[in-house]
Amino acid sequence: MVKTITNNDVILLDPDEETKVVTQLLIDMNAFISIKTAEIATTLDKTTQYRERKAGRFPKLHSITALGQRKAYRIQDVKQWLENPCSYSSSEVHDG
Repeated sequence: MVKTITNNDVILLDPDEETKVVTQLLIDMNAFISIKTAEIATTLDKTTQYRERKAGRFPKLHSITALGQRKAYRIQDVKQWLENPCSYSSSEVHDG
C-alpha cells in the first residue's frame, strides 16, 4: 500500500513514496531516459558511456525525435546494465 497525505481535500502521494512510485512507473513503461540521467544512475560520464556503447558493453541509444537529433536510452536497458555491468552485452554495437 502506498502512503498518501491529504492537502486541502486532495489526496497526494507521500513525498517519501513518490520517487519509488514514479521510478516503478517509468520502469514498467520502459520509458526513455536522457544521457544525463544515465550519468546519474550509472556514474559513467557521457564520454565513458560513448566508449562503452561503441564496444557493445553499454545500452544503445535510440532516436526520440523525427530527425534523430535527440537520443535517449530505454530505461530497461540501463536497468539491465546496472544489474550486471561486467557481463552486459548490447545486442547491437551502436556509436550513436
